[in-house]
Amino acid sequence: MELIPGIDILLGFFVIIPAAPLLGPWCAGLAAGIATAVTVQLWGHPWAMLGAMMEAVVLGGLTRRYWPLQADGLYWLAGIPYLFISYHLGVDVTATSALAIAFKQGLNSLVPALMTQVVLMTPAARARLWPLLPPALRTFTLSSAVGSALLLALMLPLMLVGTLEGRARYAAELRRVDDQGLSTAHLLAETVDAELATAQSQTALLASVVINWWEREGERPSPPQLEELLRDWVYHSAFALNCGLGDRDGNLVAIWPPQGVGAQSAADANFADRAYFQEVRGTRAPVVSGVFEGRAAVSGPVMVAVAPLLRQQRFEGFTLVAINLPRMRAVAQERLAPGQRALLVDPDGNVAFDTGATPGPKPRSLKGTAWGEMLSKLPATGTRTYDTEPRAPRPRRAQGTRHLASATLLQTGWRVVVEQPMNFMDFGVVGTYRALLATLALALVLAIPVTRLLTRMLSRPVEAVSQAAGRMAAGERDVRAFGTLHRSGALEVEKLGRAFDEMAARLQRHLEEVERVSQAKAAFFSIASHELKTPLATLKLRLQRLRPDTVRQQDLVLMDRQVDRLARLVNQLLDVSELASGRLSLAQVPLELSALVRRVAERRAASAPQHQLTLKLERVDGWWDEPRLEQVVYNLVDNAIRYSPEGGPVEVVLRWEDGDALLEVKDRGVGLGPRGGEELFSRALRGGTLSTISRVEGLGLGLYLSREIITRHGGSIHLAAREGGGTCARVRLPRNDPREV
Repeated sequence: MELIPGIDILLGFFVIIPAAPLLGPWCAGLAAGIATAVTVQLWGHPWAMLGAMMEAVVLGGLTRRYWPLQADGLYWLAGIPYLFISYHLGVDVTATSALAIAFKQGLNSLVPALMTQVVLMTPAARARLWPLLPPALRTFTLSSAVGSALLLALMLPLMLVGTLEGRARYAAELRRVDDQGLSTAHLLAETVDAELATAQSQTALLASVVINWWEREGERPSPPQLEELLRDWVYHSAFALNCGLGDRDGNLVAIWPPQGVGAQSAADANFADRAYFQEVRGTRAPVVSGVFEGRAAVSGPVMVAVAPLLRQQRFEGFTLVAINLPRMRAVAQERLAPGQRALLVDPDGNVAFDTGATPGPKPRSLKGTAWGEMLSKLPATGTRTYDTEPRAPRPRRAQGTRHLASATLLQTGWRVVVEQPMNFMDFGVVGTYRALLATLALALVLAIPVTRLLTRMLSRPVEAVSQAAGRMAAGERDVRAFGTLHRSGALEVEKLGRAFDEMAARLQRHLEEVERVSQAKAAFFSIASHELKTPLATLKLRLQRLRPDTVRQQDLVLMDRQVDRLARLVNQLLDVSELASGRLSLAQVPLELSALVRRVAERRAASAPQHQLTLKLERVDGWWDEPRLEQVVYNLVDNAIRYSPEGGPVEVVLRWEDGDALLEVKDRGVGLGPRGGEELFSRALRGGTLSTISRVEGLGLGLYLSREIITRHGGSIHLAAREGGGTCARVRLPRNDPREV
């Protein structure tokens, strides 16, 4: 859409900007190339299309994290320098024009980006475009939505008013240029008419003086007498370059100054072939010649005023005055405004003077030139514009547009033409966009406090509810959004606040009840564990003191194993109780981990001869809780053995990796099953759904306790399936050296 000649608004950005967040960088770049491909033919250069494609790709990437208006603003930090350099160097427009184009292009993207942002915030658009929205565009704050909508409501009428004002300014400036050009042309026409009329009168007066002498003396004055007369005549005339007198055959009788071109004598020159001689002899009236190439006393373009010598109505010769064209050119130059150029053109299309060019040795003809064709279409008195570079890129072509104003002289066929550069980009575009950008900047400055006021009124109560919900999620119980001091005034928001406060009060009471039940449960587990642990310890002590000869050895071994099992179960229950109540603590001491792993693994593997234990242990030193890590190692090796009911190898690896201790326990058992490894770390959950391990004993607390112990050490534990079957438990422990800390 053309704003003013040479300046267009690209409507394709209303496709490019929405394509960026919805289709991604590369599809948006393709859309930009399609939408702006016409600019290559329209403007004659690829810089606008390349800039649009770069903008689309960058926006497609930035809108993964930012909203369109923010992303567009970040792009134009580099987009404006790119357009300035490409247009200034690649299209050869002025720096001022290139800067105006760059800012115009940024403004051209601002409105589509703002409109896209507002549309993507509407519920209808989000419901239909949800699968295409990137994560950053799926949530937004109430204040940003209100601010964007308000800013768009302010920007659209301002841009419309700015566009209309720009076109009105351009039209007014064009009228001013028309008036200025016509005024200058008429002024120069009057000046030239006055000088030509003066030259004609001087020539006629000179002819009358010569005829009077001739009549009085009875004969024509001699050449020396004529030269003396011509000398006085030239010195008293401001318009004469030289004066001469010729006979009826066109021969030059006398001339002053007497020296011609190259200090050669101008005497005996013949002007019978000149058109002005033929005309003055035929009309027997004073005439002004057209522009012709001088000879004899004048070099270069020249024009003369000629009068006949009539004695008793007989043509006896002629007088001529060569008009001082350099002086006429200088007088015209003084009357021109800055940047204007004036030409005086005779009826044959020859240029008498051109204030914008240096005179050559021969007259310049406009016939057959672009200027001549343009002047043939130019009215005798009027204005017109033309392109000096019709095939140049559009910004440079607009910048090279010229304005012409024409005025006719009293001499038939003569005209004065005043040329003036339009300089759209300087007085039109830059002024228009400077005012438009200033208006938009003022609107933005005014919109900020208004937007903040409105968003504060609308979003502050909602933010209070949101913050209260966040504090409640963080563990605070007596949280209220409004309380008794805050009042929003809006009925809907008041209802929301009261409903939230009522919900918070009910939730607080519910949480307190749940906490009481949880504390009672934890107390039960603690008491039960302690009550069970004491008789079990006594039983184990008595069993160990029995004599081997009174009880069979295998019974003692079985009883001892079962007592160990009961002790482990009770310890696990006690640990779970301590975790629930937050009393589980670590006593970290210097520890060489490989010895602990070897001792625990060999002890557990001794009761499972069908499994082959392989140890690959490096020396690993650190600060850890030894009993807790024994518990972890035992649980992992025990799981590897118990979930390999058919036997098989169990491999335990300990090494340093990236500054951490890495423990791996691998088996070739039943694997993780369909639920994967993460769910097995839940409390009282074990892989007992498989038929092959349905008889595996235990409460399912081992991995849960192991993860809690490792996490409190600052480490991590994971389960992964092995190729070929089986499971790998991987534990990563930081060194935890307090001396390094």
